Amino acid sequence: MARFASPPIAVSPVAGREAFARRVLADRARIMAARANTEGPAVPARPLVMLDLAGQCCGVDLHAVLRVTDPVWSDMPRRPDCPPGVRGVHGYQGDLYTVFDLSVLLGGAALAQPGVMLLLRSVSSIPLGRIALLASGAGGTVDITATPIALTPSGFPQARLADGRSMTVIDPARLFSSRYVGV
Repeated sequence: MARFASPPIAVSPVAGREAFARRVLADRARIMAARANTEGPAVPARPLVMLDLAGQCCGVDLHAVLRVTDPVWSDMPRRPDCPPGVRGVHGYQGDLYTVFDLSVLLGGAALAQPGVMLLLRSVSSIPLGRIALLASGAGGTVDITATPIALTPSGFPQARLADGRSMTVIDPARLFSSRYVGV
């Protein structure tokens, strides 16, 4: 038994394009309405990697971080001119990273059991070639909308998180430019 399908209803090309254009415009209007901010102009967010530093909440700019990994480093002999924050060296993809204890760099006690190591991207303003930072743990990322200016040149700004906690915002270039790091 042969079945014959009726030919499709002919739609003029102009009517089809017009319906498509209306649908696209309606979708764009819906998207733009969802993005509308009635509180004022949008403030760009800054993504940070959240770190736990012996109970203190800190954040490092996500764009400065190359890799977050387990704390693995090789101890190195202590030189007399070596700052107290240096814990050793770590090799990654043919590069040698100087491993710093972030707690010591911020004026605290050395971490007994670091839980995470951040390999930082190379920055021309930092005198050292490659740097890794040790912290107690990492807690994911968070976006902050504004970073207040620190009150003292050697201090770091504080930001408020949505849950009300305060977080120290660490800029690696500022961290190493404000101190002598003789490695």
